Amino acid sequence: MQLGKVKKELVCTVKDPAMKSAKIFLVKILNLAEKETKKYVVAVDKKLDIGVGDTVLVVGGSSARKIVSYSDMPINSGISAKVDSIYIDKKYKFLMDK
Repeated sequence: MQLGKVKKELVCTVKDPAMKSAKIFLVKILNLAEKETKKYVVAVDKKLDIGVGDTVLVVGGSSARKIVSYSDMPINSGISAKVDSIYIDKKYKFLMDK
């Protein structure tokens, strides 16, 4: 899983029928300090009502198709949760400095 910030919604007028009701987003990956990295990923949301500006958890690879209602979609990254807040104990702060 990766932490990310939804930057843009992609509009696709022609797509696989299994993705009919899915929204497709461009997500900027965040580090543990909630700072944006240089990495982007295209991720799908079907039922979480995600929008631009939301902080999300992105699941990639075959794990993305384990999310309920994503199993029939040809995707590599799916949004599995909307993040309300982030708490990292100070004893793990060294991980944020990397």
